[in-house]
Amino acid sequence: MSPRTISQAKFAEREKELIEIARSLVEKACLTTLTIDKLVAAAPYSKGTIYKHFISKEDLILAICNTSMQEIQSLFTRALQFNGNSREKMVAVIVSYIIWAKLHPSQLFAVLSAHSPSVVACSSDENNELHQQCEIDLMALMNAEIIKAIDAGDLEQPEGMAFEQITFALWSSTWGALALIMSKGNSIKLQPMTLERESFTNTRLILDGFNWKPLSKNWDYHLTVKKITEEIFQPEIQALEEKGTPFVFN
Repeated sequence: MSPRTISQAKFAEREKELIEIARSLVEKACLTTLTIDKLVAAAPYSKGTIYKHFISKEDLILAICNTSMQEIQSLFTRALQFNGNSREKMVAVIVSYIIWAKLHPSQLFAVLSAHSPSVVACSSDENNELHQQCEIDLMALMNAEIIKAIDAGDLEQPEGMAFEQITFALWSSTWGALALIMSKGNSIKLQPMTLERESFTNTRLILDGFNWKPLSKNWDYHLTVKKITEEIFQPEIQALEEKGTPFVFN
């Protein structure tokens, strides 16, 4: 009797289910404790079936990372629909990133782990290729908005600097603030820092530093953030409230 086969759609549906189970395991513990055996114990499938989807623990981690990046891209796309000037749209992107990180705190670090040589080497070609495409798509969204801001006269591209460097400055400063504060543990120096405030402080300093208009002194970005959360991300804000980790920006 030949082995039972399933359709490509069913296979993809099962893989999505497995990734969601793995993500819940990560949120209950942490990324470093995730193993294929733990996924087997939590999922209604055999180890052999799971290995048809993920060739290793690293491959599973990369799959979580790719799913996370696709979610972030979806939030970025929504953020950029905010009816505001170019700098407000960029602030909306930062708002969406903070919201996602607060909803999925343990998975924030999956994106960084995807750059580990061991994860790359032990993952499937398909997941590595998807990861590269996810990065390209995310950066393309940001780069396109920066080009629009330059064309609109809100931002002047610094001499000798590519617009991709502006994207990198925003990305690295926001991710750095999120990662440091969310992993601060018992750090006395980091204890007074709050996620939303420090993330927006970094954003303000970078955007003002690039002379991206309107400057902070000429615009009420507190009001902008309030409008963004109310008009674009109300379902996620409500989810954070229910989770007991509200979005707080004073």
